[in-house]
Amino acid sequence: MRPTSGAILVAAGAFLIVGAVATPLAVAPALVKVPLDQSSVTVSEAKNATVLDFSTLAERSGVNLTAHRAVRGDVNAGNADRTVFNVGVRVIDEAGKEITVSTDRVALDRRTAESVACCAEAVNGAPFKHEGLTYTFPFGTEKKTYQYFDNTARKAYPAEYVGTEKLQGLTVYKFEMTAEPIKISEIDVPGNLVGSAQPTVTAGRFYANTRTLWVEPDSGVIVKGQEKQLQTLRDETGADKIKIIDATLVFTEDTQEQQAKAAKDARQQINLLTTVLPIVLGLVGLLLLLLGLFIIVRAARRRPDATPVDAGDGPVDDVPSQRSGEPVDDPTVPAGGRHAAERAES
Repeated sequence: MRPTSGAILVAAGAFLIVGAVATPLAVAPALVKVPLDQSSVTVSEAKNATVLDFSTLAERSGVNLTAHRAVRGDVNAGNADRTVFNVGVRVIDEAGKEITVSTDRVALDRRTAESVACCAEAVNGAPFKHEGLTYTFPFGTEKKTYQYFDNTARKAYPAEYVGTEKLQGLTVYKFEMTAEPIKISEIDVPGNLVGSAQPTVTAGRFYANTRTLWVEPDSGVIVKGQEKQLQTLRDETGADKIKIIDATLVFTEDTQEQQAKAAKDARQQINLLTTVLPIVLGLVGLLLLLLGLFIIVRAARRRPDATPVDAGDGPVDDVPSQRSGEPVDDPTVPAGGRHAAERAES
């Protein structure tokens, strides 16, 4: 092959090696992001819960609850840096009766998953600024404490790393956050409901929650979620008088499998961009580089040397020089010379 081919291979190899270095440093961060068109539904269940029947103002115990949470991305409101989620949560009992319903609209950074102030964010239709993480953790989740937003309390709480476990065939990080009892609203209720002699009193509605999240660290996907939620009505002394909801909601097995699959798919894409592709580009680039150098060196060695030629090695010229003193026969004259030819003609 010609040296030019070798130079082309060297250039191609160098280009691929540069690509191998650039892919995990520049390309991967630009592509590994929370999707704009997020679409998922998670289901949680609670056994033997206690809820308040507002129609009779009596507690119901031994109730089985199901919570459906739908997350939909608002593609038009998102861009290269942020994504916007519209979220709805509906909790029903085994008879399909609605216990609670809530909505949320939040914008988050597509790389860090942190909430950003944008895009008409709101909780239950009322404008509200979110803080911290919400429905996902960042890519490359670390073993540290994160701030996690609680929609009911409308504030962020520390979600502390408490350990590493195996779940659905994945290594996951376990985080726990505790929302201490906080007043979230006030409700006018019959006085006897909270131990008052007054016909009607305004009782404080208090909320507390212990939330546990199992997160696949590479993708930030929450594979399993659990909430130990308690809502009560308190009297004027601050004592709990009646339970509105007392339940431990946990992702169903089907939801955990669905979330695990999403985490595995995301991990494969991340691994492709950060490990597999750089290695392949690097190896192919190195091979082309070495092959190109080999061709160039080989071509240089095969090029003939420009050494002088010895006089004895040159070709011998048998034709006398025109400057020689010896006579030269005329090839057009027959043997015997010019006079013999003249006699023949006469």
